[in-house]
Amino acid sequence: MSSQPESHADVRSALQLGIQAAGAYGRPDLAERLDINLNKLGDPNVQVVVIGEFKQGKSSLINALVNAKICPVDDDIATAVPTVLSYGEEKAAVALVTPLEKPDAEPDRRSIAFEQVPAYATELGMADPNVAVKGVEIKLPRKLLQNGLVLVDTPGVGGLGSAHATAALGALSVADAALFVSDASQEFTRAEMDFLTQAMDLCPHVVCIMTKVDFYPAWRRVLEINQGHLARAGIKMPIMPVSSTLRAEAVRRNDRELNKDSGFPDLVKFLTNQIVAEQAARERMRCRQDLLSVCDQLGSQFEAELSALTDPEQAAQLMERLTAAKSRAERLKGQAAKWSTTLNDGVGDLTSDVDFDFRQRMRLITQEADAAIANSDPLDTWSEFEPWLVNRVSNEVVTNYRFLTERAAHLGLEVGNHFEVDGDQLMDDLDIHNPTGVLAKVSVDPTMEIEGPSKGAQGMTVLRGSYSGILMFGMLGSMVGLSLGAIPIGIGLMMGRKSLKDEKARQANQRRAQAKNSLRRYCDEVSFQVSKDSRDTLRRVQRQLRDHYSTRAEEMHVSTTTALQAAAQAVKVGEGERARRVKDIRAELSRIQGMRAKTEAIAATPAGATA
Repeated sequence: MSSQPESHADVRSALQLGIQAAGAYGRPDLAERLDINLNKLGDPNVQVVVIGEFKQGKSSLINALVNAKICPVDDDIATAVPTVLSYGEEKAAVALVTPLEKPDAEPDRRSIAFEQVPAYATELGMADPNVAVKGVEIKLPRKLLQNGLVLVDTPGVGGLGSAHATAALGALSVADAALFVSDASQEFTRAEMDFLTQAMDLCPHVVCIMTKVDFYPAWRRVLEINQGHLARAGIKMPIMPVSSTLRAEAVRRNDRELNKDSGFPDLVKFLTNQIVAEQAARERMRCRQDLLSVCDQLGSQFEAELSALTDPEQAAQLMERLTAAKSRAERLKGQAAKWSTTLNDGVGDLTSDVDFDFRQRMRLITQEADAAIANSDPLDTWSEFEPWLVNRVSNEVVTNYRFLTERAAHLGLEVGNHFEVDGDQLMDDLDIHNPTGVLAKVSVDPTMEIEGPSKGAQGMTVLRGSYSGILMFGMLGSMVGLSLGAIPIGIGLMMGRKSLKDEKARQANQRRAQAKNSLRRYCDEVSFQVSKDSRDTLRRVQRQLRDHYSTRAEEMHVSTTTALQAAAQAVKVGEGERARRVKDIRAELSRIQGMRAKTEAIAATPAGATA
């Protein structure tokens, strides 16, 4: 667990006080709720994905950010698997590996030495020939990472249509922010602009980082051109010029001015004061909301008892109101509750809609692929068709999961509104995974071995056709008593060419049929895996929402029942006991009010923090 930032001291203090109060007043359910908040506050996770084309300086950027040579940097070697950097009290590295014969198995965590990171994380692939590396996780004791910042170095996207690009888009869909890296050697390419457009739809915060400004004197001109590209595309996104080389030299010399020239102080400020601080603000407001709810529920029983003690004439009306409140709480617990009906119906509708959306996407891909196969010979086009198919399917999977995520979040808010509580904060915790992971489970390889006819086979086809023609017309001449001379030979050659042409057409049609079969096997396997994963995801979402609101309903039922029992007992209290009990209750309410005041003082931004 990472060290809790001192800026959350006020929230931790209020949560600990609330846990003690809930335990003292016999409400372990409320204490557990606050304890969950305390644990989440102590172990934040703000994921920032570093993306960009190959050899743009992503790994060097991360190394410069954490002031350590962690991610492998080489002119000839590129990062091949995601490398995750997070905070740890001591340096440690773990590789996620699966056996080659079981690529879809759950990865094993293998501790590795820091010297082995390049062998596991790059395209060298020299770590262990018997395993497939899925990722590398690194723990590092750095202040930048201490407040929960997690940096993810991704393989180069290799163009918008590449498999790496699709994986990056999948990572973006579950990330808090992204740093899009492009060096100062040239302006944004068309593929980079297309990728940025998609990234903006998937991730709440995307920032462009222009690297290697120390190496290219004309970087300011390139920066100006790129800003124009973004403006024309309607993309509001800052571009931060940086130099990893200057940063490393500034750290070595302990030179503040050189460090400022490197551009990294602005990038660090952005990560800490905006990305991490925004996540921290959400966590603080979540804790504040739950603490106020606990204060209300703890105070309700004392307020009901106090009202019955101080105004006996209104006790009957109070009991009626409390009884009605208890009935409402009981209804909220039942399957017939509106929020429960909305949840069950909504998940059923969403399952159908997500499945239909994906099937429609796969149907369109199949139609396009069939048309492409019918209008070409797979022998000539399969090397280009295969990566197009894989990447097109991958992009549609990511888009379908995005559709699922948005609809699931909307459903959660709708359920929360029907429950009459704010369900917005719950959406951050819905268990929706990186969609590209499911593609790793697809066991059908769309690769198809296609061989054209050999020169010998073509020659035999011509020979068979020619011989048949010569024989047929030669016999015809003999039957009618004519000598046709060389005519049968010419006709035979013509028939040989036609036989060759027919044979080529037959083989091309055979290859097309083989290609279509390969296409359908691949699409069927993807559909099978994605449909299973989508349904599993929606079931997880349903259980999360159900458990969350069922727990809240149970809390409300306990609170209303306790308040009703307290009011009923207060009616029976004698005159001599009444004054003493009133004094005790007011003292308890004063303590709860003090806890409420401390909670209300919690702001989204802690005192002393920079905005």
